[in-house]
Amino acid sequence: MKLITQYHDLMQAEDAAMRLRQQGILTHISFKNSFVVSGYVTGAFKVGLWAVLDAQYEDACAYLADENHEIISGLPEEELLQLESASDQHAYTVFNKFLFVTGLTLLALILAVVFIANH
Repeated sequence: MKLITQYHDLMQAEDAAMRLRQQGILTHISFKNSFVVSGYVTGAFKVGLWAVLDAQYEDACAYLADENHEIISGLPEEELLQLESASDQHAYTVFNKFLFVTGLTLLALILAVVFIANH
């Protein structure tokens, strides 16, 4: 992933992401949830617009600067959907592994404390 640009306005970032999506460019907006909560609470005063695929970075930057730019790295909608689905599944798997490891670690700590307290 490569950072295309940052925005102070979430609506501008979402608009740019939508326009790039229509051209077959997969994007991600970072700090979106933190920005919505409030920058004063979370420290997120900007959101970042990222090209998910490095190969689409140049096209994304050029298209946002000039909408007449001819996109050469755009993907069909079916491929975009497959990539998003695979990404969501990967995130779900990573999160589940994190929860499993955290649970085992907590269990080990609790057992260690109980063992030490009884001896």
